[in-house]
Amino acid sequence: MKSSFFKFALLRWLLPALLALLLSACAGAGPNRLVAEGKIATSISAVSHYGKGIGIGDFYINGKWGGVLYDGWGGGGATVCCVTMPSATNAPTMVTVKWETYRTGVAEERWHEATVPVNFAVPVGKSSGMYVHFLPGHRVEVWVTRQYPESTEYPGPAYPRPPAPDYVPLPDEKPEPAKGK
Repeated sequence: MKSSFFKFALLRWLLPALLALLLSACAGAGPNRLVAEGKIATSISAVSHYGKGIGIGDFYINGKWGGVLYDGWGGGGATVCCVTMPSATNAPTMVTVKWETYRTGVAEERWHEATVPVNFAVPVGKSSGMYVHFLPGHRVEVWVTRQYPESTEYPGPAYPRPPAPDYVPLPDEKPEPAKGK
């Protein structure tokens, strides 16, 4: 009897209090902020424009893990929290993106890194998150916008729709094996 009363009290009072404390810390309230003054946290999602035959292993934005894209065409990585950005975007903002590509057909894995500007369609606080686009030639674009990449009103690269083209290796990459007849 005493044990069930304790469990009830814990669930009824302690857990909501802890949740409120954590949420206020994430929002930057009070002196114990998790996000620095003048900064705001936003979620990260990714879209691959590479094609069939290549995937994106882990990727990072400014050292923060952003997820995995198993497919080389479209979305597929989970939305991950969070990367910290300036709350005011008056000046250009650069991020460093580091990502791993893997091609199972030729057993090739490579790491890439690029420092690129963030394209702000709206301020971070009014966005639906940060979207990282992995483009052919191992190029990358980063967008902060209210629209999702699948939207026809999305200001960044057009969302990859099926069918996916085959990945075209760069000259310094292993060629694709010849397809049998």
